[in-house]
Amino acid sequence: MNPIRRIARSVTTGALALALSLTCLLATPRAAADDTIYLKDGRVVTGTIKQDLDGYIWIATKIGGVETELIFKPSEIDRVERDAAAEAPTPVDPPKARPANPTPGASPRAANSGAPRAAVLSLGEGTQRDMVGLFITAESIRRIIPLLEEEGVQIVVLRINSGGGALLEIQRLSDLIEYELKPKFRVVAWIESAISAAAMTSHAIEEIYFMTRGNYGACTGWYGQLTAVKGRGLEDVLYMMEQISERGGYDPRIMRAMQILDAPLSATIDENGEVHWYGDADGGEILVNRPDRILCFNASDAARLKFSKGTADNLTELASAMQLPEVEWVGKEVAGVPYPVSKAEKALREFRLQTEDDQNRTNEYFQRYTQSINIAQSQQNRQDRAKFVNQARQALELMKRMVRNNPNFILFVFGMETQEQFDDWVAEQEKLLRDLMR
Repeated sequence: MNPIRRIARSVTTGALALALSLTCLLATPRAAADDTIYLKDGRVVTGTIKQDLDGYIWIATKIGGVETELIFKPSEIDRVERDAAAEAPTPVDPPKARPANPTPGASPRAANSGAPRAAVLSLGEGTQRDMVGLFITAESIRRIIPLLEEEGVQIVVLRINSGGGALLEIQRLSDLIEYELKPKFRVVAWIESAISAAAMTSHAIEEIYFMTRGNYGACTGWYGQLTAVKGRGLEDVLYMMEQISERGGYDPRIMRAMQILDAPLSATIDENGEVHWYGDADGGEILVNRPDRILCFNASDAARLKFSKGTADNLTELASAMQLPEVEWVGKEVAGVPYPVSKAEKALREFRLQTEDDQNRTNEYFQRYTQSINIAQSQQNRQDRAKFVNQARQALELMKRMVRNNPNFILFVFGMETQEQFDDWVAEQEKLLRDLMR
């Protein structure tokens, strides 16, 4: 099979298990515009110019009411009038640091004061850049561990604000938390919103704190076009979460009630304040979850049932809930960020911004690559062909860079399962480009 076609096919056929919903990875077209191409034969074509490569122009237009895309050579074109030029994605730069001011909850002492040093790491930004598996990955966190150590961090606060994502990333994140973060740091989850895969990720952490508006749960799994995980797939996910519940020290019936219907949950708080959980609606004095509901904790219920260790909306309240009379929050104050930004947090934000830019430009990379190859193949003159081969190489480098930044694009974009498969595909493309220059 043609390797270019294989990419397009794999993007549409890969069935990926999701906890909640899968963000669309391909860039959406820009708004319709009335671009006009005047041809030398007298024809006039109106539509939206999609691509312009050294005078070759691709334009989306309608013929008989059906949208199609046409390509015109430089020799066919008399002139072009653009009503609205395509807007290139504008890179979003991280906010610039302002002069440091006293940060709420931070100790005024110097780094050698003896106060524990803590860093806040954001996992998700709410409605954008929040998907587990795409913007929240084990690999991106693993890369910043040396930065945490460099700044002498002892406490890592994972500030979670995510609506879910890919089930496949949960085990990787849980293993990273259990085997790479916990041995080095006191690890805390601070919940703004942890839905689905985000809650399942947090479940490996013994210390969970909520914000007042915090929510946690609704962990039903989905495949493809919102088909609920069932059968063996569901049993595998339930078993995985039983093991992760044990890591965090939580009764497995809590997560089960968050995963499936017909999993009622009740609890009793004894005279010593201990909470006892029951997998039915009548065994405990408190009905936590009805049989026809999927459990989702709010801050009040999480605190009452001692699922959370407390509620905090800022660093001062969080330090108090964590029983830290003194704490030094590591990092610089940054406009729009309600906590100091450490080197590790800055790196995570840059990772998400680059991932978002690559996500938005995925179609552009593929189009530039395939179109450059198509034009190169049509050139008889080797010098003219070389120009388009070089443009194809540049587009291929962008795809390779995209994967270096976020290896999960191998699955989400290329439909491949391993780095080796992607490396083999790259080798095929590089051979194709070399052959074009023979």
